[in-house]
Amino acid sequence: MTLQDILGVPTAPSQEELGRDIWDDEYCLSYSSDGKRLLDAENFPSEVTVKEGCEIICDDVFAFQDYMAERNIGEEIPLEERSSFLEKIKLPASVTHIGKGAFAECGELLSIKLPTSLLSIGESAFADCWQLEKITLPAGTRVIGPRAFQGCVNLFQVRLNKALEYIGEDAFDDCESLETILVPHGQLDRFLQLLPKELHEFIEEL
Repeated sequence: MTLQDILGVPTAPSQEELGRDIWDDEYCLSYSSDGKRLLDAENFPSEVTVKEGCEIICDDVFAFQDYMAERNIGEEIPLEERSSFLEKIKLPASVTHIGKGAFAECGELLSIKLPTSLLSIGESAFADCWQLEKITLPAGTRVIGPRAFQGCVNLFQVRLNKALEYIGEDAFDDCESLETILVPHGQLDRFLQLLPKELHEFIEEL
């Protein structure tokens, strides 16, 4: 089941949008003509601020790309070198959806404050963000996609919310430092259904 299946929101940029995009020279970001969708990023700096009014971070925008490694074209890139440029990001209050793989392999991203408007986190959105240690879901977030935080090896605390309706398969797979999954008081039984059995030992009620 994809994010679009659940919420009806496409997070992949269309060719039409890319052909009419607006370029942000300061952060090397490409927005849709109405400014509501962050479509792409290229050679972006380590610290990025997304413009107010942006609602959707599209698929793979900040994900690791082969050109980021100091390797010859076509040369195999070792796992330890597969890390995006991104270290810090400021998301505006307007963001409602984070697309598939949007921050995948952002190995230097230490933390991220998710906006209160956020409704969904797409498939593999934060996969292999090795440095992330804590994640707190905003009150209105409804969806965590499959493998959303897979491979976040330093993630030790996750705080979930009452509005959450769907947690995709392997959302927290290979999070080997995980110690605590905090869930709202009185919601334990529901989260025992949402989370796989291998994570039940980490669940604590607030």
